[in-house]
Amino acid sequence: MAETVRDVNQRFWKNKDIPYLTIRTTCNSTQSYKAHSHRELSIGIIESGETLLSLPNENVVLKNGDIILVAPNVVHACNPLANKPRSYHMLYLDDEWCCKVLSKIYGYEIKQYHCEQKLHAALQGNLNLSDLIFKLLNSPNNDVVATVESSLLNMVSRYCVPQTHNEDESELVALLRERLLQDIACAPSLDLVSQELGRPKETLIRLFKKQLAITPKSFLNNSRIEKAKILLKSGMNIVDVAAEVGFSDQSQLHRTFVNYTASTPRQYQQVTSIFDNNC
Repeated sequence: MAETVRDVNQRFWKNKDIPYLTIRTTCNSTQSYKAHSHRELSIGIIESGETLLSLPNENVVLKNGDIILVAPNVVHACNPLANKPRSYHMLYLDDEWCCKVLSKIYGYEIKQYHCEQKLHAALQGNLNLSDLIFKLLNSPNNDVVATVESSLLNMVSRYCVPQTHNEDESELVALLRERLLQDIACAPSLDLVSQELGRPKETLIRLFKKQLAITPKSFLNNSRIEKAKILLKSGMNIVDVAAEVGFSDQSQLHRTFVNYTASTPRQYQQVTSIFDNNC
């Protein structure tokens, strides 16, 4: 029987002492994910098993001990190999904190960066990050917090590099992104946008996916889910969240949320109380 999201053994962690860090620990899961992106810098630590990381231009098999950095807004997916379970930590670092760190290091304001290296198979032993995360989750104290912060600072300063120029987006793609994000609850259809821009719908989809590695539909869904996360954390009723971000009903929000996050809206909302208990 296929694993459902309710079967996933996972734990969320956040603490006021490291407010820019959220940790998600998943154990022995075969749950798959659709292509998605995060606003945060994502750091994956493979604890056991193997997982397939799909990036815009390549696929990478991650094994026990590997550490992976994925820059904000980079579309990716991590799925099990041969439906075998794997365990991992996901660390999410607020993009604003990372930019501040880099700005201090480079001496000027940095708003965008990329990860210089993708796979760091040897970092695990050097940083002992897995052991630090275990201590942080189970017996946090000032020394552990300070060591974790130091390790994260080192990773950001070593492997995150400022963008020397903005990624080139065609005018059409930029206009389409703008129209989709203008009002995500009532986003226009691609047929309507194609009429407005005077270009075939198929052309817009092809250019959008070529440049951003995601279809307009998936991009809009991902944006809706990101906004839904914020509203759920604020305590908004799930039915109201669905309407606020443009889903026809709660069940559509539920299905899309599970597909993109591997957790239900209610499970994610309950994380707020977990966060509060740790503050």
